[in-house]
Amino acid sequence: MHRMRLFAMLLAGLAMGAAPRDGAAEALSLDAAVLTALEQNPELKAMQQDAAAAKAQSKQSRFWDDPMVGVRFYQVPLGKNLDKAMDIDYIVAQKFPFPGKVKAASEIAYHNYLHHLELLSGRGRELLRELKETYYRLHAVQQRIAVTRQIEGRLRGMVQAAQARLAANQTPAVDAVQGQTEIAKLLGEREVMRQEAKTLEAKLNQLMARPVDAEVRLPPKLEIPSWNADLAALQEAAVRFHPNMRSARHRIEEKNWAVKAAKREYYPDFNAQLEYVQRPGAVEDAFTGELMINLPLIVGKKRQGVKQAEAEYAGATYSEQAARNQVAFRVQEVFQKWQSAERLIRINRGTLLPQARQALEISANAYVAGKAYFLDVLNAARGLLDAQMEYWKAYENLATAMAELEEAVGQTREEFLAAKGEANVKSFDVEKTIGAEVDRK
Repeated sequence: MHRMRLFAMLLAGLAMGAAPRDGAAEALSLDAAVLTALEQNPELKAMQQDAAAAKAQSKQSRFWDDPMVGVRFYQVPLGKNLDKAMDIDYIVAQKFPFPGKVKAASEIAYHNYLHHLELLSGRGRELLRELKETYYRLHAVQQRIAVTRQIEGRLRGMVQAAQARLAANQTPAVDAVQGQTEIAKLLGEREVMRQEAKTLEAKLNQLMARPVDAEVRLPPKLEIPSWNADLAALQEAAVRFHPNMRSARHRIEEKNWAVKAAKREYYPDFNAQLEYVQRPGAVEDAFTGELMINLPLIVGKKRQGVKQAEAEYAGATYSEQAARNQVAFRVQEVFQKWQSAERLIRINRGTLLPQARQALEISANAYVAGKAYFLDVLNAARGLLDAQMEYWKAYENLATAMAELEEAVGQTREEFLAAKGEANVKSFDVEKTIGAEVDRK
């Protein structure tokens, strides 16, 4: 009966440590956090306005210069009114660029607009990665805090059991003291975790453009989705979809059109002018027409302009190659990190945690039966605590690696699977949400 009472104390301590807490705030899902951040983040809104300005500039470049209108009073006698002029000429003039110049300028501006969209898309995906990392880290910290409560419940049950055995002169007083010391150490570790959780909550609120002290409550369970993809497929997707790669390709097109524009500077522009000549006192009015072209005789200037444009085009080509190498390396680096984290969490879940739980149960039962020392039970409890902490650290590393891999590929897991034709995959449209969709000409 005495052993059963001690064992009941241990179970009561566990139940006390594992009791859930009520939260007034509604649980914040990952989808809701992502949507709020991408729609409300002020940095993205500022970049949206930059893209809108580039879009407006692109459309402006399609038009000719404004026409000129004027009036000329010819040979007005001194001291007389303007109606005494010999001629009154009403003039309309228009500049006509050489064919192809407006087209080239329009294409340059349009690809600059696309470049701004890719900057917006890239920052949006960086923000998405930051938010997911913060969200999963906060969940892992909250789970580690819950683990400390469970272990605290176990330790309090052990201390109660030690005190009961001390009353029966079955154990020294040091057992209860050691248990209280371990509890105090655990409370100190939990306080550090609470501070970390507060910092992560503030970071999550900041990313969602909410007050940093707003309450955040996450769902009690949060599984990391699996991503079954090989390295080659991910690298191929990154070359196609990563914002840096798309931006580099737009830069090449922009500089290519800049070369064409520079070469067209060798050709003249036209100026047409029409005058309506009113002759006071004469029988008939008259029209005067005028057509002029500029002479691009400063060939050296044009030649240097072409060399500049060709050098910039070559630089953009090399930049695209550098971006391709960087993207491929980044995907491989994060892919290896993700695979390592996945293996580590399987080891923790399948081996370390079950063994640590079993060790604690065995040592606790042995202590109740008087066949083990209290220090053995404390070591087993600390071993279980360390194993659970390692598991949630591995969980955090896996979630972080997943978020980094999505950014490195330039697609979320759902976007990647949807592009591959996977059924029952809901793809979140990042570009549409942040306003980075291309406005076709």
